[in-house]
Amino acid sequence: MIIHARKNQIEIAAPAKVNLFLELHARRDDGYHDIETVMSSVSIFDFLRFTRREDSNLMLSIGLTKHGNLPREQDGIPCDKRNLIIRALELVRATARKELGPEYCETGINVHLQKNIPSAAGLGGASSDAAAALVAGNRLWNLRWPITKLASLASQLGSDITFFLFEGTAICRGRGEQVQPIIVPVQIPIVVAKPPFSLSTAEVFGKVSVVDSPNDCAGLVQSVQRFDPKSLGDRMFNRLQQFVEPLSPAIAGLFDVLRFEFARLNCLGHQMSGSGSSYFGVFSNVRIARQAARRLSARLPHVRIISSQTLIRIATS
Repeated sequence: MIIHARKNQIEIAAPAKVNLFLELHARRDDGYHDIETVMSSVSIFDFLRFTRREDSNLMLSIGLTKHGNLPREQDGIPCDKRNLIIRALELVRATARKELGPEYCETGINVHLQKNIPSAAGLGGASSDAAAALVAGNRLWNLRWPITKLASLASQLGSDITFFLFEGTAICRGRGEQVQPIIVPVQIPIVVAKPPFSLSTAEVFGKVSVVDSPNDCAGLVQSVQRFDPKSLGDRMFNRLQQFVEPLSPAIAGLFDVLRFEFARLNCLGHQMSGSGSSYFGVFSNVRIARQAARRLSARLPHVRIISSQTLIRIATS
């Protein structure tokens, strides 16, 4: 995440992510599945502004367009305690008061969110926003907690939130909260296609089953670290995709179209991100990626096309 801090205000650009690899392992006692996934943060950002209040309230507002309307991707996002941003700030406050004393975190925080990451798309927007809230609360309330402390809070809130505290590219295991950053020295061009529908993560995971011989991410990790175009596309994998496509003919049909379009645009590899509904392709250079994005936008006007690239990790303290 990109952070600009002042005394009483912090602005954070919170990135999206894509899953270059995702495999399911055993179902856990808590109802989740153990997973092994390789995630990369990408240059699609939500923008959040956190401002200290004089009272103790935690308030969230969603940015409006110049016409005074909510953009399509922002419509229906809750601004109360159902939102992970508010829940993250509440958790920081509750933890500080329990561990440090009731006098901590007395002031409230206003949060203004400009939503650009498509929602319910497998791109991790809500998780990234929650990670930004943990960082902002830690700074505005002068707690000076290390990233390991924030990671322990993140694991209580959601599976992907811990990753966004580290960003870059990482192998994530467990529910996704066990993060092993890996060094990828280059930014990899990505084109994301967001269909005009969303998918429920809970519904997708309700349909999955675990295979006897799961795939291993080691080969994909080697290809990413070397950015080997010849092997990267072949080693990309998302186990969830085979369970998503049967959910509806519309999903299967659109993914067929996206597969065809990406294949004809010099794409190294392409697949669904997370539990969908976004589909993305990896390209060898920025020029080819941007050309592909323009052509996809022209051919699929009902699909949101975003040209981006993976991000190199910058440590967050």
